[in-house]
Amino acid sequence: IVLTSCDKDDDGTPDQVRRMMFNWKITDITTPKVNQPATDSSLYKACMADDVIKFSNTGFEFLDGANTCDTTIFPYAKGSWTYRLSGDSVQMASTQPAPGRYSSWKVLTLNDTLLKVRYTDSTNPAKKIQKTISFKH
Repeated sequence: IVLTSCDKDDDGTPDQVRRMMFNWKITDITTPKVNQPATDSSLYKACMADDVIKFSNTGFEFLDGANTCDTTIFPYAKGSWTYRLSGDSVQMASTQPAPGRYSSWKVLTLNDTLLKVRYTDSTNPAKKIQKTISFKH
């Protein structure tokens, strides 16, 4: 006997992609301390508490909340994204404000409430910095 079932919600979209498609609120940004690489320094500012990144099937968008602050943390605002399953990473290509800017985030944690990623900030090639960003929704 063979039993099969159909799930109307199963559209072939991988779980990781489905989990990404939310509005994610930034909860922390850290980088290793210069003289203590095993210890993190927080780059998080109070003005980031209402900042959100939205992932949808049409792209991504960073939304600065009412409390705006330094926008150099994310030098792009809108664009396209894909989830690379083989490397467990989010690939983003900017369309605004600077078309062609590219970023790759290594996904450390992704579940129904938490997204944690690490990436190399290379806006200044001479000063590459590893950053870890935590989000919740």
